[in-house]
Amino acid sequence: MKVKLFVTLLAFAWSAPSLALEKSLINQAISDVSSGLYTGIDSILIYENSKLVSEYYFNNFDKEQLHQTRSTFKSIFGLLAAIAIDKKILSPDEHIQPLISRYLITDNTDFRKTQIRVKDLLNMTSGLDCSEMPGTGPYHDEVVDNGPEPLKYSLSIAMATEPGKEWKYCNANSFLLGVTISAALNRAQQPNIKDFTRTNLFNPLGISEYRIYRSPDGFLYAQGNARFKPRDLAKFGLLVLNRGQWQGKQIISNQHIDFILDGVVETHWSWTDLINKHSASKAKYAYQWHQTIFELGKMSVPVSHTWGNGGQFIFVVPSLDIVIVFTGSNYGNIDKQKQAFEIMHKYLLPAASAFNK
Repeated sequence: MKVKLFVTLLAFAWSAPSLALEKSLINQAISDVSSGLYTGIDSILIYENSKLVSEYYFNNFDKEQLHQTRSTFKSIFGLLAAIAIDKKILSPDEHIQPLISRYLITDNTDFRKTQIRVKDLLNMTSGLDCSEMPGTGPYHDEVVDNGPEPLKYSLSIAMATEPGKEWKYCNANSFLLGVTISAALNRAQQPNIKDFTRTNLFNPLGISEYRIYRSPDGFLYAQGNARFKPRDLAKFGLLVLNRGQWQGKQIISNQHIDFILDGVVETHWSWTDLINKHSASKAKYAYQWHQTIFELGKMSVPVSHTWGNGGQFIFVVPSLDIVIVFTGSNYGNIDKQKQAFEIMHKYLLPAASAFNK
């Protein structure tokens, strides 16, 4: 496999005794990807102490190419939702129906649907009869992602439970979150959502090259389908790692970062079930971010992360002061996507300087 390598070694971020161990583990990980032991991985970027220390590209990708993010954009949009809440554009406890009615009025025969709040969309607890993690169901993502009227369709999905009771991963939740924030911006006479996103999130982080898309009925695809450079994906992780601060400026308040790092709702999903000699720990979820516990010997390492189909991950590890980005092309193959978790567990987390102190 052809591999492109960009490595920056920062002397002040590495101690000489740990460097050999750290590099040997990282080199072994890259060797395993290059040899084909792990497949469909397009990039791995490693940041320690907020500095880029290693950067590897595979499969003819490079640092200048925009890569699909798929559902990792959900997590990016979760950060934007936090900004909108901080700016009092809307409240997490606010019901979404009055806002969405600015665009479409529906005849809700199920009272439970009128009780969906902003926080239910943020945490995937809307109660909609929709469950789109691999091997679950019912699925609605094909119509929400590709249909002509995703707003009308999303609002037509039946209810399965009361809002706030059960986690079910569903693209319609994220899409409706985007519509809700658009409506709240309209109510507040603020710029449209693309301008708001650029001004309040992308520009402060120095992100200028990206692609985000609208649905045929004119709404932002908040559930995914955006494209970013891997280094820019890392900036979102660094923003979380540094508790909402970027270059000394508070972009997102601490309360939202606490939710992202700690999780709000238990899920039925495990990201570690395919790791050899590792328990199938159940993930938590909040603000469109996943939270997973890695077991490293006697040490438990909490990690907040995104997930995008194909293997798009931003891993944030506060206890080890690292951010790691994966991009990949294993679309539709969840087992291959979980390779990133084995690589994290076997090589990259043990390679962190903080782990070896």
